[in-house]
Amino acid sequence: MTSTVPTVVSRAAGNGRVIAASIKPGAQLTDSIEQVCRDHGVHTAVILSVIGTIQEVYLRNPRDITTLPIHREHEFADEIDTVVLQRPMEILSIQGNVTTLDGKLWAHCHALFSEAGGNVRGGHVFRATIWSQGEVFLQELTDIRIDREYDREVTGLPQIRLHGCDVGPADGR
Repeated sequence: MTSTVPTVVSRAAGNGRVIAASIKPGAQLTDSIEQVCRDHGVHTAVILSVIGTIQEVYLRNPRDITTLPIHREHEFADEIDTVVLQRPMEILSIQGNVTTLDGKLWAHCHALFSEAGGNVRGGHVFRATIWSQGEVFLQELTDIRIDREYDREVTGLPQIRLHGCDVGPADGR
């Protein structure tokens, strides 16, 4: 029996405002991005760019032995690897999006950081504290609403659900 569940679902979105934000020392990065979105009435966004420095970060990466579904993904859960780095580091790149999870805005960030000597560390950002500054640029998405729901059966992780706008052409154009 073949499955009728599509392997890819897509929707087209319009480009909204580009929002620039300056995050001050000591602020929590993901909380600040969520606050910027609340302040500007943004429900769905792409994180275009984040640069600056951090002084502490909690990163998540799968372990070699991690299997799906993941039942415990929080900081220091036994199914994932949580790395805590506590030293000033450059933000080389942060990408991600802002959607809603359980009715609240959620900044989902993946990042690369450079520590002294140029060693690069990265992963999913649970949280990070700004050291000297954070320069954030967000692209609001219009005509679409993206929320997340936990996929308890396959991945155990919060997966995006697309609402609004028409489905794009089947040939990808």
